Amino acid sequence: MTLDILICTLDKGIVRLSDVLMPLREGVRYIVSYQYTDERYLELVPPTLSERTDVSFYKYQGQGLSANRNLAMEKATADLVMYADDDTRFAPDAVDRIQEVFNLHSDLDVAFFRASTYTGKPLKDYPSEEQVITGMPKSYVISAIEMVCRRSTVQRTMRFDERFGLGTKFLTCGEEEIWMEDARRRGLKMMYFPVKTVETSTLLKKNLIYVDAGVQRSFGALTYYKQGSSAWFSCLRFAARAARSGYCHFWPMARHLFEGIHFMRKTQ
Repeated sequence: MTLDILICTLDKGIVRLSDVLMPLREGVRYIVSYQYTDERYLELVPPTLSERTDVSFYKYQGQGLSANRNLAMEKATADLVMYADDDTRFAPDAVDRIQEVFNLHSDLDVAFFRASTYTGKPLKDYPSEEQVITGMPKSYVISAIEMVCRRSTVQRTMRFDERFGLGTKFLTCGEEEIWMEDARRRGLKMMYFPVKTVETSTLLKKNLIYVDAGVQRSFGALTYYKQGSSAWFSCLRFAARAARSGYCHFWPMARHLFEGIHFMRKTQ
């Protein structure tokens, strides 16, 4: 079973690509989608990328992680696809474990795995047992680097919403939540497996919803995407609860949540 690893990077991140690649392995290929904001960054592209027969390299001027992931997906041809960032490192047995999962579950569309820091600390509070996934879990937020997809299913039906995510100016996160909601609506068969496949450089920041305007706008927009017009009340209640708990001031939080809702209504 073949695997395309979709590596998305921006500007100076390209210098780390050589550390992401594993030794050559039959059936494993890397698709590097490189966004750059200035042509001077093209001088940083490692020559080793052109020396690897298992690497396909594509460059695009611009930015936006969701767009970058979509561009990489368009180039995939393998049985399975896996997203990676320029700070991702793969567990030694990652490919074997991924292929084992999809061989055992022939009707599986998407599998979710574990990630850790470089020191081995779990990135999130993952479940201890494998389980069916029918939407974003309540105990943690799934990241793109934790998912492996059957290409024949996701390539023609699933895209990251390019209004959301790193590199955008207004809705700075939430692209995984939108992706998961779309997967739920399309009825994709998804499962979680308690197997570590990747390591990454840093722990995720917690509670940014209470301090970051972009995160707050993203939350409002995501709530509207899921709930429609009832999102106004849900966000009002969320802001009130957060303010009562002392996490933030009510009116700035509510304003940013409502800005996200308004943006979604305007761009839908």
